[in-house]
This record gives sequence, C-alpha cells and structure tokens, in this order.
Amino acid sequence: MRHTFGGGVADYVVRPSDGLWGVAPNTTLTFWSARDGGTQYTDLLDATGAAATSITTDEYGGLPVFSGPDDVVAMWVDADGARRVRIEAHATSAGGGGGGGYTSISRIVASATAPADVRAAATYVCDGVADQEEIQRALDDARDHGGGEIQLTVGTYTLTAPLSIEGTDDVDVEIGILLRGQGARATMLVAADGIESALHLTKVVRVQVESLGITIGGTTDGITSSTTNGPSSGHRSFWNSSFKNLQINGPWDGSHSGWALNLGSPFRSVFENIEIGGVGSGVRMYSEHADFNPGDLTFERCFVDLKGNGGTAYKIESTTPSGVMNQLEFEMCEAITDGTGATGIHIAGVGGWGTSHCHFRGVNLEQFDRLVHVEYGSSNTFRLNHVGLRTGAAGLTAFEFGANSFNNTIEHDGLLYVTDDCKLFKDGNTLEPSSPNRILNTRVYGEGVKVTGSINPAGTTVRRGIIGNTTARSPQEPFMYVPPGWGKRWFAARDNAGSSLARIVAVGGSATAGFYASNPLTKSWPGLLASALQGMYGDGGRGFQSSALSPAILSGSDPAALAAWQAVGAAVGQTGTWTQGGSFYGPGGHYLYTSTAGNTLTFKVRGSTVRIYTVAGAGRPAFTYQIDAASPVSVTQNATSSIQVTTVTGLTNAEHTVVLTAGAGDYLSVCGVSGENPTGVVVHNLAVAGATSARYGTSHTAASMNAVWNGGPDFPADLAIWSVGANDASANNSADVWSSNVARWLRAIRDNSLTGDVDILFAMPHFGRHEGTNFRYQDYIARARGLCDTYGAAYVNWWGLGRNSWEYFNSLGYWGTNAGTGAAGTDSVHLSDAGFQYMADSLLPLLLS
Repeated sequence: MRHTFGGGVADYVVRPSDGLWGVAPNTTLTFWSARDGGTQYTDLLDATGAAATSITTDEYGGLPVFSGPDDVVAMWVDADGARRVRIEAHATSAGGGGGGGYTSISRIVASATAPADVRAAATYVCDGVADQEEIQRALDDARDHGGGEIQLTVGTYTLTAPLSIEGTDDVDVEIGILLRGQGARATMLVAADGIESALHLTKVVRVQVESLGITIGGTTDGITSSTTNGPSSGHRSFWNSSFKNLQINGPWDGSHSGWALNLGSPFRSVFENIEIGGVGSGVRMYSEHADFNPGDLTFERCFVDLKGNGGTAYKIESTTPSGVMNQLEFEMCEAITDGTGATGIHIAGVGGWGTSHCHFRGVNLEQFDRLVHVEYGSSNTFRLNHVGLRTGAAGLTAFEFGANSFNNTIEHDGLLYVTDDCKLFKDGNTLEPSSPNRILNTRVYGEGVKVTGSINPAGTTVRRGIIGNTTARSPQEPFMYVPPGWGKRWFAARDNAGSSLARIVAVGGSATAGFYASNPLTKSWPGLLASALQGMYGDGGRGFQSSALSPAILSGSDPAALAAWQAVGAAVGQTGTWTQGGSFYGPGGHYLYTSTAGNTLTFKVRGSTVRIYTVAGAGRPAFTYQIDAASPVSVTQNATSSIQVTTVTGLTNAEHTVVLTAGAGDYLSVCGVSGENPTGVVVHNLAVAGATSARYGTSHTAASMNAVWNGGPDFPADLAIWSVGANDASANNSADVWSSNVARWLRAIRDNSLTGDVDILFAMPHFGRHEGTNFRYQDYIARARGLCDTYGAAYVNWWGLGRNSWEYFNSLGYWGTNAGTGAAGTDSVHLSDAGFQYMADSLLPLLLS
C-alpha cells in the first residue's frame, strides 16, 4: 500500500541565501531510508501517477503531492545534497486496502478476520496467510523511526515465522515499541507448530506488549528473547519493558513441549496479569553472558496451568557460572498441573553460587511431584499459601535443595496437603553447610501418611515451626535440642541402608524395654522406631532380644505382663531354672545362667543372620542351638573370660525360632539372641527392667565386658541412645554418680578403635511418680543437657514434654497397666501403647530429618 506525501500548506523546501532563508523553487529532491547513508527510495509516483525516482519542487518551492513506495510512511528528504529532513505521509493516505490508520507514532494492523470498516481504516491489512509479514513491516517501521505503537485489531493473525521486535543494540539509544491488541481473547496470534516462537525480542529493545493472546503448539515457545552479546547493548535482550494482560494458550492435549515465556537476558521489566494454560512448561527466565547479571523483574498475578508430563511452571536459570539471574519478585503467582514428574518452582544454575535473591510471595502450587526445587542457588525465599503434591504418588519431595544451594528459606507454608507418604524436604547442601537452608512455619496436612525429611550431610538444615500430623516437624521444639552438625554418621548410614546396615542401639530401663506395651518387641518406643524406619529405609531385622524378657525375671514381679507377652510370642521361652547374673556383662549388661544340663531358652528373632551372645570362660559347658527345628548344633565355649558370639548365616529373612540347650557343667550364661539382615535399619533394644546407669557404665578397665557391648566397638552403633535415669532417681543416686556412669559409657563408645563419630542421643524418660521423695531426677536432666555440649549429642526430655506431670500423661491415657495389654492404666512410670507411640513420634523427627 502506497502512502501520499506533500501538497500541504507546510510542505515547502527552503534554503539560506546571503544569511536569509527563502524558498527553493525547481529543486530536485531525493528520498532516503535514513538521515545518513541508507537506501534511496526510487519507486515513487508523481502527482500524475507516473513512475519517478525523484520529485522536483514547483516554482514557489512547494512540494507537490506524490506517492511513496509500498508501506513506507516516512522518509528522509535530500535537497540537492543539503542536510536531510524527515517527512511523513499524510494521516489520511489511501491505497492497498487501507484508509489511513497512520500517525507519526501509531500504526494499525488489521487482521483478515477484522470487520470491514476496521480493515478499511488500517495502515496494514493482513490476508490470513503469513500475517507476520504485515505486522513485521509495522514493527520495523517503528524501529526505523525511533519507536512507536503498533495496534493490532480484533481477530486472528496466522504466524508462519516469529515476529522480531528489535532495538538498536545500543543501550544508550532509546527505541520504545508498544505492541497492543484489543484483549487477550479478542486479538490472537496463532503460531504454526515448529517455528521457534510467536514473538522474539532482541537488541536491547524497550517494549510494551499488552492485551493480546498467543496460541502455540509442538515445540514452539510463546515469547522468546536473547541478547546479541554486544557490549554496547549491555548484553541485554530487552529492558525497562512491560508485559500485561496476556494469555498464552497451548493445545491442552499434553503434546506441547515448549515454554510460554522463554526469555534470555531480561532486565528491569514488569509482568502483570499473565495467564498461561495448556502448555508443556510455563515461565523460564535465564542468563546468557558472563558479563551481565540479568533480572530485576517483577511478576504479579500470574497463573500457569500445565498439561502433560515433566513440565515446570516457573524456572529461573543461570546458564553461566558468572553472569547469573538475580532479584526476581513473584507476587500472587499460581500453578497447577495434571501430569507426572512436574516441578512448580525450579531455581537452577551451572556454577558458582547460582541463581540468587529471588522471592516468591502468596504462591499456590497444586499436583506437582516437586513443589520447590532450588537446584543451584542461594538466598531465595518462598512464602506459600496452599500447596499440594500429586495425589496417589508415594515417595515425592515437597521442597528440595541441591548440593550448591544454601541460605534458601521456605519462610511460610500455610498448608501443604499430601495424600501419600512423602518427604517434606531434602537438603543436599554441601557447598556452604554453615549457611543452612531453612524450612519454617509450615503446616502439613496428610491423613494417615508419613511425612519425613532429610537434612544436609552436615546436619545444619534449620527446621522450625513445622506443625501438623507429620514426623518431619521441628526438632527444635521445647525440651528438644539438636546441635549443629549432629547426625552426620546416622544420616549417612540411614541413607545408605539400601546397600548396608544402619544400626541403632538403645539402653535403658523398663520404660525402654517396653513395660507395659501390648508387645514389648514391636510396641515399645524402640520397636515403633524400628517399624517406621524399616518401612522407609529397609528391614534390617528384629535386632536383639534380651534373655531378661523371660519367666526367670518376670514371673515374680510381673506375672500378668508375662502371661500377656507369652500369648503374643514376645517373651523368651524357658524350661528349667535360670538365674539372673550378678555382673553387668554383654549386650544389655545382663545374662541368665543355669548349671542344669537340658535346660532351654527359646528366642524368636527375624533376619538372615542370627547371633547368639553368651558369657564364656574357663570350665563353661558346651551348648547346642537349634534353629527352626533343624538338627541341633553343638558349640564349644571359649576358655577365656569374654562375650562369645556364635553367628549363623545363610538363613531366610523370616522369623526364626532359636532354642538354646545347656550342656553339662557350670555355667551356661546367655545374654540374648539377635536377628539381622545385611541391609536396612535395625534397632537393638538392650534395655533391662530395673537398670540404673551403673549397668552400662562400668569402670574403664572392666569395659571389655560391658560398655563396649552396648554401642561400643564390640556391638557397634551408628546412633546410640541413652535412656537411663528413673531407677537412679528411685535409688537416690547423686547426679555425680549418674553423670560419671554416663561418661564411662560414652568413653567406651567414643574412645576406642573406631573413629569416634557415633552419634549420641539422650532420651530422658518421663519418670511419673517413680522417684518418691528423693528429687534427684531434675539434676540428671540438667547434667544431660550439659553433656550434649560436651559430646555433641542431641537431647529429648520426655519428662519436660509431659509437663513434668504424671497427671498430664494420665489425662492422655499414656500410663499403662501391668496386665501387659497396652491399655491405659495408672502405673507410676510404665506406659501404655499410646504412651510409647507418643515417645516414638517425638523421636522420629530427629531420625527422619
């Protein structure tokens, strides 16, 4: 379409003469595309419609009416080599199907589907085939003339190639272009599958894109941008720009694999009211050049609805180790997906400290396999409203931090909704563990599911204010203490339990042994820990069963409990007379002995390896063991005083009945029997009813028979739990005596041939009314807290958690009855099944973090 020029009252050519200005009659004028240089326009039509390459002024110096080349609305005029002057077409010029639609700053492009009167008034009119050609001419014209506005009419525009919106590649030269439609549903750019994008921004343009829609499919992106890497452009693709009231639509069938926004090197711009739906992935902002840190962007009120598998709603990525994305603000942005393997927010990078200082507020995310993944970044924060993991999928992780991610914070999560067992967080930070990631103020809702956590290898992840029915709640609650770096050995062993065995050893009295749970093997707090851990990390076997759970110990003091435990197969079977030993030898610091040949003890253990622990010495008789009714096997005991371990391997991972039969002579002394598997988690409960601290803390010279077998090198642990004190208080032992015994136990565990890195946990039981009037127990509690600092130990004070009140636990049904049924009762110190569950639930956040 040609536009007309000249013939107006102001269209005269003037030149100076003797210091005075006057008209320039009969002067030849040539027309050019630029002020300097450029291309001469020679496709002109004079006033008669004849072809011309130049125009001559009349005798008065006036510029006659003429027509320019197709679609040219402004030119630079050269009057016989003088300084060029810009001239613009008439606002009412006609031709080519348009009726004007042009001013110096505005260009109207009509779609093929626009109403006839709209098309008649437009500068450019599309025909529905390769409509990018007409739009591109308008964009280029605006660019070439210092900027301007391109208005798209209502209707659909078909794009077979990307539209390119360009600046000058010079950050100091202002080129501002406004591309505006009539509404996100009224003006629609439809991109053909297979082209790179619908719109592409480059050469440090300043652009405003408003009120239009974009439809994409295949691998096509909605809007892309890139820098040309020219230093004069500041390595920016666009800046000081805005994107408002846009809608980007995919095919809604899961076939799209591109991004709605895929913007490289963006800078200082605003995104507002952006709606994205039916696409593979939503918003990606990424850096491109080492010499520039792009970012400084704000997003307000954005919604992403993904269709298909493996997509990402919001991704911020630094593709170079230096020159990283930073300082992006997201406000009231939401996302949802219907596929598998999708991520809500992904902070990524390739080196250095990664993407940083990005902040999300008021965010909703639903049905993602991973809600927030800070793979490579620092100092990013997230304030979430309602978020949810994909329903029906177990084993997902809500918040994940990579090895090179530190000082990131989940500041708030109003509600995390889960339907399946999952991890609240997983932290792999090894780059800067002293600058921890944080999960704070999070409410979890998941009916009947396990929600766990995994802290970084240094154990410095901060968790606080995590509430709800979850075992991943805060370990730093009142009466709980976890020092920085605690758990390094335990967490490593636990996380490697798929290929090796992670071992926990617990020592204590009857409240640890399981009095009065319905089944002390499975319903004591060590038994409940074992069930939870084995369910997630693998079955390492039932662990140690002490000979203390036998009629020899229980028939006189707890006959009702003994009968109940025999009925469920939890008690040790016994024939003949067996007597409790007077020395604190072996696992549990306990053994039963007999001098009568033929007397038996029967144990129920689970695992592919069975170990039998006896006290050997000069004159001790041989004994036999029989597993699952197989032929008895005779064992000769060592002549030197020691704990002898008889190991049987190659069994199935099942429950085995192990019968020990005494031979003739004095004495067969049995500590207990254990069952283990080569991988998984095993919890060895070495507790003995009535145990005081002296049982586990012998003098260092005698430790070869005692403490080293209770979490030390001869019966090793990755985590050793001390839960001894109630019986010391009842016996009126001083805090000095109690703490000295603890120190002896710890010396045998830490100061030995191992590396000394066994993790220690003090778990101080609620002693109810067991102490009487001695009032020693609070002294042990205070000493235990101090020992945590000395030994780098963690600490749980169940007495404090129970409000230091027997009545409080009683109101919750936590005290048991010696009937041994697990039911609530009024015992002074022993617990019901519900009480043991409470104790286990208090410990699990530490062990699963």
